[in-house]
Amino acid sequence: MLATFQHAMQARASTVAGIKLGPLTLAQLYCLHAWESPLVVGGPVTLADFATALWTCTQPCFPFEKFTGDVCRGKPDKAMAKLGKRYDVQRFEKDVAALREHIGWHCDLPPRFSKTDSNKGCSAPWPMVIAVQVMPLLGESETWTAPFPRVMAYKIALDNAAGDSTWKTEQEQEQGYANGSNS
Repeated sequence: MLATFQHAMQARASTVAGIKLGPLTLAQLYCLHAWESPLVVGGPVTLADFATALWTCTQPCFPFEKFTGDVCRGKPDKAMAKLGKRYDVQRFEKDVAALREHIGWHCDLPPRFSKTDSNKGCSAPWPMVIAVQVMPLLGESETWTAPFPRVMAYKIALDNAAGDSTWKTEQEQEQGYANGSNS
């Protein structure tokens, strides 16, 4: 079974820098992607990147208009200042690793979403591609606010129902089905 389906049944929370994070939602992931957060696109993470990502992971992020207003009113900067007053920078690397793990666990994507030479990925931001596909089924609010693994499970099920048989379980991948050699 794909890890996405296993994760869809769980409402996993994490604590990072003393802040409890609920399940990562598609809206939060989309916002992190829009900021080009190094926690989702790769690269070195600064304290500002960390604080912004941590703040984003504590916000509903949807509706986007309210979230954008909060950003324009400087709420991420205020959250960073508040974090900075009590934050032990000695924990920075551990906290970055914990936040990466929190995001990574929720985004344990099947290989089809991994960029390779043969798969260049979606041309639109992939969180938006998923949202557009599942929104007719779940509705706009549920699509953006449900835990990401649940949304991804619906996306894969919709793909399967539409005749797409390219999603493969880990067992099928080990047997060579994922690369087409045993199709």
